[in-house]
Amino acid sequence: MLHPDPAETDSILALSDLNSASALESLLVLLFEPSPALTNLLVPSVLLRLTARSDPPASYNELVDICEGVVKEQWTWDEKAEFVGGHPMIGEVKGLSKLSGKEQGGVVPTRKVVLDRLAHLNQLYCKIYPGLRYITFVNGRPRSAIIPEMESVLSLPVSPEPLPDDYLTDQPALDSEEVKSKIKSTESEEWKSECERALGDVWLIGRARLKGLDLQ
Repeated sequence: MLHPDPAETDSILALSDLNSASALESLLVLLFEPSPALTNLLVPSVLLRLTARSDPPASYNELVDICEGVVKEQWTWDEKAEFVGGHPMIGEVKGLSKLSGKEQGGVVPTRKVVLDRLAHLNQLYCKIYPGLRYITFVNGRPRSAIIPEMESVLSLPVSPEPLPDDYLTDQPALDSEEVKSKIKSTESEEWKSECERALGDVWLIGRARLKGLDLQ
């Protein structure tokens, strides 16, 4: 469970004070990670809805509801994919925000074979679902628990648990016929369904961060 960091919570404005783009962006970046789609699309649209109201949202969760409505009602698939891509890949260890670092493993070191397998699965995912990045609501699980989940999404055989240290982590090969046969068109229903699944987990992550910051 994430524990509130006073340095983070002290900088968050009250809902009634989120009346400028900079104030709103600082909160949404904390919840959803930075991306051009957040800055250029989400913030202006949400701010427009907030300023059109006579009262501020009743809760931070209602603010997330507003964000979700904007994305669902107004955005193209490319814009949705760009927003999802603001989150770091599962297994990344450098350049993570403080909250992403806590969510992806906290202070417990992850075995190299697990990180190597996740790195390859991320490459496979990005090839099979072009334009998307694999996002999942980790919810306190270790990185190793995400491996079978990703393999299932990619219709791959599930790796043994725990992974042996000498496990071949780079299979199937990126340029294999097996992988090429799995590639989804961005116009396909499979690609769109996966994009929606990823978005759903983005909202779950944002709500979990609110809970961890005692800002529900």
